Amino acid sequence: MTTRPLFALALFALVAGCPPKKAQFDPTDPRANFVQGVNTLEKPDRSGQIDYEAAYAFFRDSASLGGGPKADFNAGWVAEQLRRPADAEMHYGKAYAADPTYAAAMHSYARVLTENGKFAEAAAVYRAHVDANPSDLAARNDLVVALAAASMYDDAKAQAREILLIDPNNAAVYRGLATMYQAQGNFPMSLLCSEKAQGIDSADGGGYNNMAITYLALGDEEAAIRELTEALKADPDHFEANVNLGYIALNSGDYPKALATLEKAVSVRPNDEIAKVGLAVAYRGVKEYDKAEALYKELTLADPTDATLFYNASSLHEYYTHDFDRALEYLEAFTQKNTVGTDHEVYARMERVQATKAEELARQAEEAERVRAEEERKKRNEELLAGMAEKVKVFQAKVDANTACLGPIAEEAAMMIEQANMVIAEGDASMAPDMAQMLDEYYTPMVDEAIATQCGGAPAPAPTP
Repeated sequence: MTTRPLFALALFALVAGCPPKKAQFDPTDPRANFVQGVNTLEKPDRSGQIDYEAAYAFFRDSASLGGGPKADFNAGWVAEQLRRPADAEMHYGKAYAADPTYAAAMHSYARVLTENGKFAEAAAVYRAHVDANPSDLAARNDLVVALAAASMYDDAKAQAREILLIDPNNAAVYRGLATMYQAQGNFPMSLLCSEKAQGIDSADGGGYNNMAITYLALGDEEAAIRELTEALKADPDHFEANVNLGYIALNSGDYPKALATLEKAVSVRPNDEIAKVGLAVAYRGVKEYDKAEALYKELTLADPTDATLFYNASSLHEYYTHDFDRALEYLEAFTQKNTVGTDHEVYARMERVQATKAEELARQAEEAERVRAEEERKKRNEELLAGMAEKVKVFQAKVDANTACLGPIAEEAAMMIEQANMVIAEGDASMAPDMAQMLDEYYTPMVDEAIATQCGGAPAPAPTP
């Protein structure tokens, strides 16, 4: 397919000489509107942004006032920047109808028809041009692709044969045939045509990309990755190869690799929705949530009718940032911008986000309670540890004063005292409860009972320092 042309920069001849006095803008003058449109595109605002809405209005008004096919062509180009495919199709169609020899209008009109899924209409545009310009092999190649996309396979093959009679080494027509055979499920022929294209033009990334698509259809992902890698070696800016490799990487969870290829794809076609959706997922995968959010915001503003965009944006915040209010904002925005019934999926998603939010708030409350209880436990342990030294000192004095009559119990008590002193020396508050419990509930009663039964019924007084 042909590349997208830039907007035209001239419509009316300018007369040389001294610059006239600046005239006031006349909104009824097609030339004045056209010039204002060009000036708007050439002069971004202070933040570097171009006011495409204003430019579109100027070109649209110029065209409606009789400004000619170039006014409609420019209006179509600006409509594409605004992601208004229906308006772009309408304006390009008017420009082409007004001047069928206007090649840029013809190619843009056919391309947008193709992008809008109107393959048979695109084929008709190319065929009319080819009938008038049979030597334009580039357009004939585009016609092959359009015919194949319209499932007019016999016509596509006949057109391809005619091209090859003129130019047997036309790699583009073999790429077109490869795409056609792939669509038909004839994978051996698709690979054969792709290999033929590569043999003619090994530096073209399109042939490798076609082979990769066929290998993916055959389930051979490894071979597809190999071909896509070769495509990017031949042409690092090849849009389709970057997108395809990026999505394969996304499916395998290789987010850094997906990020690299999809960023490249977006740099090549800044307005392509498929590339940007993939890039948003890649940003999410590498935890660059702010960048993912920026892309989703841009995408949903550009296409407020695509529910999937709003769902993906909502999921970013529901599952990854846990900003549930923002997740709900996206879903509510979709209901505000579109007429949907009460049984629409968006409402089920809103209920799910609300439930997830409630679960998360409950979890956070439980976690906060756990942290509070843990802090209280640590505080109690610190208090036990702080009082343990005195408690152990008293217990040791009692044991030392009655060692002679305690026998083996004195040795057991000494071991406990040694362990307690180690805990105190190390400042291990976590062991304080166990030490305190053993001292209060086992060793102290054991020693007191032994003193009562083995030491004459009463403990000997502690020695005076």
